[in-house]
Amino acid sequence: MTRGPDSSSKYPLPLLTKSEYSLEMSEHFSSLAEEVARLRVEVESLRQTVAALTAGDLTPKGALTGEALKIRDGDGRGQARITIAENGPGLYLYDAEGRCRGLFEMREKGAALELRDEDGSVLVALKTVDGHGQLLAAAPDGKPRAAIRSTKHGGVVKVMNAAGRPLGYMIGSDKGGEIELLSPSHRAGLSAFAHSDGGMLRMHEGSGEVMASLSANIDSGLLTVFGNLGEQAVTLCAGAEGGHVLVCDNEGSVILDISNTGVDGNAE
Repeated sequence: MTRGPDSSSKYPLPLLTKSEYSLEMSEHFSSLAEEVARLRVEVESLRQTVAALTAGDLTPKGALTGEALKIRDGDGRGQARITIAENGPGLYLYDAEGRCRGLFEMREKGAALELRDEDGSVLVALKTVDGHGQLLAAAPDGKPRAAIRSTKHGGVVKVMNAAGRPLGYMIGSDKGGEIELLSPSHRAGLSAFAHSDGGMLRMHEGSGEVMASLSANIDSGLLTVFGNLGEQAVTLCAGAEGGHVLVCDNEGSVILDISNTGVDGNAE
């Protein structure tokens, strides 16, 4: 309802009559009064909420004190809590039964993140150890079964049995990669190394002693089998000059030497 000249129109519109003008202004002031009343209600509600939170009073949705903030779902489906403790702040997430299922804490030795099952067992833990990061993955009983960790020497991947004892390692460092598989008695069973000059595979007997070794470098490949006293028993070597086989007695002395040039040996 334009009541004056319209600059966008070619022809000016007629002016309001006195009664029409009075009616429009009455409607305008009525609408304005309703808006002001609504704003007053919202401001009063906000004032009461701030006063209640400052006093630490509980509400269905949240509570604020000097050390903790709780946020609750109105339908009872969960809760989040932020606290400021002596050791630092923490964020805690709860399920509908009030069980903590996840947390993020700033502890004395660094930050820590945990994911838990309904019984409270930690299934995944991420934390700092000696200034390096560590990730633990646990079984449903809460016992760690795998770990990834950074150390001053390089990265480490470790797997454990139900008792928490390591059964295998994978290590990466500036010198190369290493893999070691352990027996249930925590003895080395199989070792593999990859360095700048080549790779090596070692097989161990029950007590951890090396019984066979397979290695390779730019010059040759070498297979060595050892006796139960650690002596060299059989050696196979292949290089630029061809193949070479050595067979030794239980004292490590060569009794048979086979090469591309012939066979030498002492037979009893």
